[in-house]
Amino acid sequence: MLSIFLVLLMVSLLVWFRLNFASLKGLAGEKQVIKTLSALDPATYTILNDLYIPTENGKTSQIDHLVLSPKGIFVIETKNYTGWIIGKENSQYWKQVIYKRQERLYNPIWQNYGHIKALKHFLGEELTEQISLQSIIVFSNEATLKFTDSFNKASVINRKHLISTIQNYKEENDINPFKIIQIQRKLATLEVTDRKEQKQRAKQHVSQVKDQLKGKRQKAKNNECPRCGNLLVDRKGKHGTFKGCSNYPKCRFTALTKS
Repeated sequence: MLSIFLVLLMVSLLVWFRLNFASLKGLAGEKQVIKTLSALDPATYTILNDLYIPTENGKTSQIDHLVLSPKGIFVIETKNYTGWIIGKENSQYWKQVIYKRQERLYNPIWQNYGHIKALKHFLGEELTEQISLQSIIVFSNEATLKFTDSFNKASVINRKHLISTIQNYKEENDINPFKIIQIQRKLATLEVTDRKEQKQRAKQHVSQVKDQLKGKRQKAKNNECPRCGNLLVDRKGKHGTFKGCSNYPKCRFTALTKS
């Protein structure tokens, strides 16, 4: 009986691990980034982690890490991926390639843009006026970033380059110290220390994200641009056919077509 119980326990643990592998991997990546950010001078930089920003539609937008500094606000999205990472700034999905296996991931630049938009709305025009909000996408050091084009709307880097990316950022004018204190106080209201409430918020947010992605996929399937609502049309590129927004170049949304 004991041996059967142990076998069932091991099977249950294995099933639980597989179901929660992505979440555990993501949490591990966020912990590593938190450790990396701790190297920043606390007298100059304020670091906040795991913030759930209320949005205009009553939902939430999760920011993995936020760094507040005299040069601006750095909004950091963590991706704890390995293998080759391939993608373009205006593609809906990127690719993760490990040997012959390919997985797709939602464009993290778009994802972080949504976080920054929610942050601007939450802080208000008065606090964000003339303040630089910089988007940083951080992949693990084990990931190989195979990008053919440069990015204009975000810095996409490995974790080992995170500190230098923040410290080397140049801005002509420093933020008023009083405004920094105002922003810090307002963001502090979003911090949650109770573990039970943290889990509940995370569960609700994941459900919301799944619903949003499902809606965007359905729009693209119906040839409607998820970004601007215009018609998607078939186009040809050097790597094959794809769907592109008819409102190009104002909207540069693209989506792969199934072969």
